[in-house]
Amino acid sequence: MKWSGEYTVNANDVDFNNIVSVSNMLRYMQDAANYEMEEDGLSYNELFSRGLSFVLSRIRMSFYSPIYAHEKIEVQSWACESRGVQFNRCYRIIKNGVIAAEAVSSVEDRLPAEKLDDLNDRHLHRVNEFDLPYRKDEMLELDMPARFKIPDDVDMRLVSERVVEYADVDMNGHMNNTHYPDVLCSHLSENMRGQRVISMGISFLSEAPLGESVKIYSGMSDGNHYVRTVKENGQVNVESEIILEPIA
Repeated sequence: MKWSGEYTVNANDVDFNNIVSVSNMLRYMQDAANYEMEEDGLSYNELFSRGLSFVLSRIRMSFYSPIYAHEKIEVQSWACESRGVQFNRCYRIIKNGVIAAEAVSSVEDRLPAEKLDDLNDRHLHRVNEFDLPYRKDEMLELDMPARFKIPDDVDMRLVSERVVEYADVDMNGHMNNTHYPDVLCSHLSENMRGQRVISMGISFLSEAPLGESVKIYSGMSDGNHYVRTVKENGQVNVESEIILEPIA
């Protein structure tokens, strides 16, 4: 069962190309997911009050057409089949009756898309341990692999270092996943001016808490951009594959 809501794009949601940034597209999607969870009877805030949280581990996003400031869009969110600690969710953004973007919080055997995480002991629980009321619908099939690996021959160069600050952190105490696309796009091998993201996959491998310093590495292979962030202890924070195209 899909939740659907209408939004008007704010001027501060677009980048210097007048296109909605990937971070803000992700915020629309997550906002829709929160409304869907509430409508189905178990909101994110209620989960949090029980000491539980969904922790995103992987997302794939495809962008078929740009969305500009002040345009009206419809955002859909729905839960998909889940197993083990996996909790899968799909998203769709529609503009003028045409699909403009789709995304899947995807699942792998070892790295689930979303994990039900006990905030007290950081223990992962199986979804079937809980009576989750979320209605399920179709799983989207995107024109990109469910998982990606940064090729070994990519020259990943250190391009920047940043500290996780107050504005980055959510109520879970670490950098919110909607902030990552902007950080990643800011450190590509080429400038974003005159270009837009048509595909992005992100693997969230470890949390970056307030005050954490992360090093940002960037590289390119066969037209695809790759970005990796690494924490002070050497642990990989996120890895991403990004594909751009010139704006027509």
